[in-house]
Amino acid sequence: MVKLIHHLLPVSKLFFKSSYKLPPLTRARTFSQFYTTTMSVNLQTHAFAGNPLRSKAGDPKAALESLKTRISDSGAALSPNLKVLPFRNGKPLASSTGKLGWIGLEDLKGMLVGADLSGDSFVYLGSRADRDDDDDDAYWAVDVSGWERASVLVPERLCFVELRTLMVATDWVDSAAMGNLAIAGHARALLEWHNLSRFCGHCGEKTVPMEAGRRKECSNESCKKRIYPRIDPVVIMLVIDRENDRALLSKQSRFVPRMWSCLAGFIEPGESLEEAVRRETWEETGIEVGEVVYHSSQPWPVGPNSMPCQLMVGFFAYAKSLEINVDKEELEDARWHSREDVRKALTFAEYKKAQKTAAAKVEQMCKGVEKTHSLTTDFNVESGELAPMFVPGPFAIAHHLISSWAFPDQNVNGVECHSKHPSGSVSNL
Repeated sequence: MVKLIHHLLPVSKLFFKSSYKLPPLTRARTFSQFYTTTMSVNLQTHAFAGNPLRSKAGDPKAALESLKTRISDSGAALSPNLKVLPFRNGKPLASSTGKLGWIGLEDLKGMLVGADLSGDSFVYLGSRADRDDDDDDAYWAVDVSGWERASVLVPERLCFVELRTLMVATDWVDSAAMGNLAIAGHARALLEWHNLSRFCGHCGEKTVPMEAGRRKECSNESCKKRIYPRIDPVVIMLVIDRENDRALLSKQSRFVPRMWSCLAGFIEPGESLEEAVRRETWEETGIEVGEVVYHSSQPWPVGPNSMPCQLMVGFFAYAKSLEINVDKEELEDARWHSREDVRKALTFAEYKKAQKTAAAKVEQMCKGVEKTHSLTTDFNVESGELAPMFVPGPFAIAHHLISSWAFPDQNVNGVECHSKHPSGSVSNL
C-alpha cells in the first residue's frame, strides 16, 4: 500500500529542532486557553480551499483570444486587470512578504524573448466575481521552466518558492493570504496535470489544450479523446477508542522524530470511502473499525508530481477492536494516545512560530540572502525536556481532525466528535 503521510515531511523539517520554552504567562494558562489564543484557525476553510477566483465567471475562450492578441500585438494597451502567475519547476513566483508574484504583460513580454510561446501555454484560473463581463479581468498561470530568460528577468524582491514552504509561511488566520494560497495550489495542480497529460492514453498522439487549459484533447483526428484533470481521492482518518477516550496515531520511518499523525490511504476501484477507511485501518494496524463519520475535505496539490490533484477526505472512525498489530512495511509504529496527551502535543507545538520561520525563509530567498544555518526549530515543554510528540500543523487536514477531537467544545466545523456512545447510523457521509 502506498505511503502518504511522508509527503508532509519536507515542511515538517522546516521547524522542528531547537530549544524553546513556553513563557511564564503561557504556562499559567490551561491547555484549552492556550490553544484558543494561539491557534484560532477557521476550520470552515482548509489550506488550498476557498479559492476566491471564479473559474466559471466570464468566457475563458474570449479571455484567451484577448490574451493572445495582447501577446502578439506590441502596440496593444496594457490591462491592469490581466495578471499572470509564473511557475518554474512547480514553484510559484512569490514576493519577499509571501504574497503571490503576479506580473503584468509588460514584464511577461520581457520573459518571452527567445521563448517558444503561444497563448495555449497559459492556464486560465478565473476572474474576480464582480467583473464577469470583462475579458481582460482574467488571472492566468504559465509554466516558464524552459524559458531561458525567466530567472534573469524576475522582478526585484520576487523569487520562485516551493509551494510547501509557501504553505507553511502563509498566515493561517489571514483569509486573503489563505485565498492566495488556494489560487497557487489550483494553478500548480493544473500545470502539473498538463505536464503529465502531454500524450493521449488511448492512441499515444500528442494532446492539445482546450478551453483555455481547462481540458485537453487528442490531436489525432480519428481519436479526438477529451481529457480532463483526474482527481485522486485519499481517505485520512482519526481512529477513536470512545470507551477509553483515546485516539490512534501512527508514525512512519520517514517522519521527523516525535511526529505522529493520522492513518491515510488511497481508495481502490469499486470501493466506497467508508470501506477504504475500514480496509486501510485494518491493513496497517489490525484495528477493526465500525462507524465512520465524515469530517471535511481538503485539496492537496503538494503531493507527488505524479498525482497533482489529490483530494484528502477526512473521517472520524470508531474502533470495534483495540489490539494493535502494526504492518511494519507501512508504519514504524502506531499507538493509542489519551486526549490529554494529544492536547499537550497541540499545546506545546507553537505552529505560529513555524509560520514565522518559514516566512523569514521566503523573505531571505527573495532578497537573495543565502542562509548559513538551518532554518529548523524545535519545541520543548516547560521543564526544558523535548515534548514527547507533536502532530502536523494547521496546513494539514490531519491537524484539524486531531484538534477537533482533542477540543470538541471548540469545534467550529459543525461535526460532533462523540467520546461516548454516539447516536446515528453507520456513516454521515
